[in-house]
Amino acid sequence: MDFVEQDAASHNSVDDIRQLRENVILTPMAGKSKVYLLDEVHMLSKSAQNALLKTLEEPPPHIRFVLATTEPHSVSSTIISRCQRFDLKRIALPAAIGRLSQVCEAEGYTLDEASLGEIGRTASGSLRDAINSLEQVVTYYGPSPEAEQVREALGLNVDARSGALARIAFDGDLAGGLKLIADVKDDGVDMREFSRQVVRYLRGVLLTKAGAADLLDLPLEAIEAVKSDSKRMSPSEIVRALRTFGAIDFRNDVQSSLPLELALIEFVSVADDAAPAAVRETSVSPTVDMPAPAAAPPPVAARVADRVEQAEPQTEVKTPVAVTPAPPATAPNDEPAAQAPAAGGDGDLIERVRAACSKPADNQLSGLLNGSCEITSTEGDTVVMGFYHTFHLERIESGPFSQRLQELFSQVLGKTVDVKFEHVQRQKEERPKPSGGHLVQAARELGARPKGPSGIAEGGQSGEGQ
Repeated sequence: MDFVEQDAASHNSVDDIRQLRENVILTPMAGKSKVYLLDEVHMLSKSAQNALLKTLEEPPPHIRFVLATTEPHSVSSTIISRCQRFDLKRIALPAAIGRLSQVCEAEGYTLDEASLGEIGRTASGSLRDAINSLEQVVTYYGPSPEAEQVREALGLNVDARSGALARIAFDGDLAGGLKLIADVKDDGVDMREFSRQVVRYLRGVLLTKAGAADLLDLPLEAIEAVKSDSKRMSPSEIVRALRTFGAIDFRNDVQSSLPLELALIEFVSVADDAAPAAVRETSVSPTVDMPAPAAAPPPVAARVADRVEQAEPQTEVKTPVAVTPAPPATAPNDEPAAQAPAAGGDGDLIERVRAACSKPADNQLSGLLNGSCEITSTEGDTVVMGFYHTFHLERIESGPFSQRLQELFSQVLGKTVDVKFEHVQRQKEERPKPSGGHLVQAARELGARPKGPSGIAEGGQSGEGQ
């Protein structure tokens, strides 16, 4: 009778506070004090907080006020200045499990520690919610529920296909991923919840990769799979997958599989578009290397030079043609197969390997070979590939790409070869400089002509165009 709990969210007007002020003058009926608990006090209107302030400043000697709120910043500073503040933190998981064990022992319940851990994690630090969940589990399945029954009562049954979809996405198997999504939809699974489980699984992989496996909130059987997958996935790819699958929107149709399918296609097939700008630059062809800034002509002269270059015949500036010398005579004991790749050139060998990428899962591999690497050695049965960027090198060495490249090279060369990888620096091509410089080209644009042997400008008479 002397403890009064009042919901400030539903009693937030000035009239409610006036009624409270009239009741606080009544003396307690059993104890020495009368306690008023105002829950969600931040929901009081500004006028109601001002009306309560007078009572807080001069309360009757037998009254104790307890103001509870989840948003202390929304409470008037004048009210906070007249109160003692206690910030309550969430209960740690080990402490919650210990308390649940005491409750089970007192009530005669039999639950293993793993089940109590599942209940404690779902409560998110609230012991009251944890005990309520324990009561629901026991009500459904009796005093000795199994671990699977506990997860079912808590709604924690994780579809193992969520982790399988994540692995398929990283392997680049688009057809297999779409088939798995179709099977999930045909089984009547909530597509929105399944998508959340995929994101939850990817988050677990990222935490494990970052060395924070103790923060995982997944079932025990899923934790081992997460730790195994984290060893073969790069952090950048995991983050990109989280951003792609985390942005799925099911607001239009919660049972449609299209949003999840689009996310899978975007991750697998449009990997280059989702990569950072610094990574995208690595796929530019080596033939577009720009000259050093110091050698660039002034802006006006550069434009004039461009127009002259377009107007002049292409035969004036000849590009040197590389002549392939005749192959030296080989000794009788030499193996001609070891020099076969050099006949068409290393670049031609890479193009032949790209052409052999016939499987749908080879799309990413073909893109990684496009202008980002070169053959540095083809001695004996070993092919050494040099990659210009460490990102591409790490991507090739991880996952199934290394084994697949060995199969493709063996197929193209007609024998079993061992493929190795290394990091090399890209060599810039030397470009022939135009004769005369940019000033001569600008003069030609303005009508000047070079002098002939007789001192007369070519294409004109003496004294003209000089």
